[in-house]
Amino acid sequence: MIKIGPGPNSYTLAAILSVCSSLASLRHGKEIHSKAIRSREGLSVSVSNALITMYAKSGSISLAGRVFDQVYWEKETVSWTSMIIALAQHGLGEQAIDLFEEMIKISVEPDHITYVGVLSACTHVGFVQKGKTYFEMMKNVHNIEPTSSHYACMIDMLARGGLLEESLDFIKSMPVEPDDIAWGSLLSGCKVHKNVNIAEFAADRLLSLDPNNSGAYTALANVYSSCGKWREAANVWKLMKDKGVKKEQGFSWMHVKNKVHVFGVDDSVHPQREGVYKMAAKFWEEIKKAGFVPDTGSVLHDIEEELKEELLSRHSEKLAVAFGLISTPEKETLRIMKNLRVCNDCHNAMKFISKVFDREIIVRDATRFHHFRDGFCSCRDYW
Repeated sequence: MIKIGPGPNSYTLAAILSVCSSLASLRHGKEIHSKAIRSREGLSVSVSNALITMYAKSGSISLAGRVFDQVYWEKETVSWTSMIIALAQHGLGEQAIDLFEEMIKISVEPDHITYVGVLSACTHVGFVQKGKTYFEMMKNVHNIEPTSSHYACMIDMLARGGLLEESLDFIKSMPVEPDDIAWGSLLSGCKVHKNVNIAEFAADRLLSLDPNNSGAYTALANVYSSCGKWREAANVWKLMKDKGVKKEQGFSWMHVKNKVHVFGVDDSVHPQREGVYKMAAKFWEEIKKAGFVPDTGSVLHDIEEELKEELLSRHSEKLAVAFGLISTPEKETLRIMKNLRVCNDCHNAMKFISKVFDREIIVRDATRFHHFRDGFCSCRDYW
């Protein structure tokens, strides 16, 4: 298209950037950014907003912020919203809230998506009271009727904050019928705070809506396991098997030298698996020397501690990091994508690896980004 015509217009460029966002392809996104600058239309509103989203979803919040700051026309609602959501996804909730307050101060009218972003920001940093305030502001000041997405944010916020009873009461008081996302958010909170009774109730409601929801079974089994209720956990796994429900397998991937490398748990098919496992064994020992203690409670089966450690060391994101360490120049940032939520053990391991090997590690899991640097994570261990 570029070779035979006048070049892509802003709508085409925005569409291509959307594809780059889905693939989390930073290299291709940068190439499209360069083409957009040289195009006959330049950086239009739609292209700039698409760039903010692309950079954020590709793990570069700094470049997303640079695009936002360089917008030379009057920023519209979608521009502010894109940046607020980007900051929230990267665990920079306080910055997202500050940006929202600035937006309100200069009289830019937020829409329902803006409020999803700011409520999500409050969720990720644990600002429950502020989240409640914004929820009321949305309804009473900006006359925006809450959608299922806003309700899900509130449920998630309360549940993550340990207010499980209040979260359940909120669900019961909603003027709309709670969906699978609502019950799933509550169940996730129960997993974090080890509340068996509410977990059982939430799982029952979730499975009544979606009997084949493997995440519901897994989360409930996780709650049982974390509380030492191994028999109940085993019963959940047996029920899954009897019903033919398969657990969603976790996998991680990363872009290295223009190629996507995918890793599963205990991966045995990657062509460089020998080097990967050698490095994984090396960093496992190195981080333990530095004070890392494997979180064997993350293993959902009642087995020997030594075997639990072995299973933990072979999680997909750890294998991806091992591959990154042997395949990229020293001190280069490692960007890893994962289809499920990162477990506690992998989260702790990433902090130690970032310090011991002097690497920034960016992990995008199913819900957000984690930036590991010098032994710390951007989420401040609240996720």
